Amino acid sequence: MGLGHRALKVIYNGAIEPILTYGASVWEKALRKQNNLRKYQRVQRTTNIKIAKAFRTLSYEASCVLAAVRPIQLAVEEKVRTYTATHNNIEYDEPLEVRYWPHSVEMPLIGAPTEIPHNVINIFTDGSKIGGKVGAAAVIIKDDIVLHQSKYKLHERCSSNRAEQVAILKALEQIQNLQLAEDAEKIVVVNRKQSDTRHTAE
Repeated sequence: MGLGHRALKVIYNGAIEPILTYGASVWEKALRKQNNLRKYQRVQRTTNIKIAKAFRTLSYEASCVLAAVRPIQLAVEEKVRTYTATHNNIEYDEPLEVRYWPHSVEMPLIGAPTEIPHNVINIFTDGSKIGGKVGAAAVIIKDDIVLHQSKYKLHERCSSNRAEQVAILKALEQIQNLQLAEDAEKIVVVNRKQSDTRHTAE
């Protein structure tokens, strides 16, 4: 019966794709020519069909969807962007090492409020991605007075979901710098524009 779907995908991600994208920063421009791109797509399509156990008549685009594999052109572009960022001291997001993960005890308690009290700090956030442009913004309001507003331009690799997370994180960090008269425990209401959901952080 041969290798299964998962085993073939592991082989592709661990061996075939690294070979296809090796040194991409040098020859990436050559892949912009359709003749060269089709050769790469032909190789990937053959592998995708084997992963998805599909018919040989399957188109290239459909094979990527059924095999859950990103198109080779996107993989090459990611390799080039990562290389450019790491060799030109450009800031970019990367996975945080486990040793730097915050302990669960240090994390603020977040839950859906049953009742929103008066005299709370409201945070309105939004994160969006249009084409290759990614941005995030946040506004902090208390008693109908704008205490702080900010906006951030993020790297094109960021998703809209990550942009939303950045907006929330930066707004919560900014609250610590605000000079508020109350010494009591603060209740913060975060209003996400995309989903219109509310969460409180105490």
